[in-house]
Amino acid sequence: MSINPAPRIIAELRPKYEIKIDLDERCFLFPAGKSVSQLLLLSDGHTILIDAVYPFNQARTPPRLVALDLDDAREFGRRLVEAVHTARTQLVGTNGIRISINVVANGYHLQFGDMNAATELFLGTGCIWRVCQGLLRIVDLIAPIESN
Repeated sequence: MSINPAPRIIAELRPKYEIKIDLDERCFLFPAGKSVSQLLLLSDGHTILIDAVYPFNQARTPPRLVALDLDDAREFGRRLVEAVHTARTQLVGTNGIRISINVVANGYHLQFGDMNAATELFLGTGCIWRVCQGLLRIVDLIAPIESN
């Protein structure tokens, strides 16, 4: 009898939860200068990874935009919904992350990280609610809050 540990190791690397969010043609990532067609939210149950799916990627830009722990993702989701509802700029600042959410003429400008070396994601108004729902859905999958 032979025991092969490789399949178990591969299974452990797979995310427990995965949510795909379709974006529209007005979504772009900078400084890479790429169009983004989809956001992929992955989680192992502790950390939430936000990856971009590009329709073209000749430069081999990495897909990872940001990694969030549960509390940071919950706060980001709340601030994103608040920014969309009130049409005002929001700042998510915790010990783990710094994200600014700016309302612009044709959508939303999300800036991840330090101002000097930030990753910028421009989202059109047609897909912003899908992004909000997807982010809150993966937080709920990881740590559902019991209702009264």
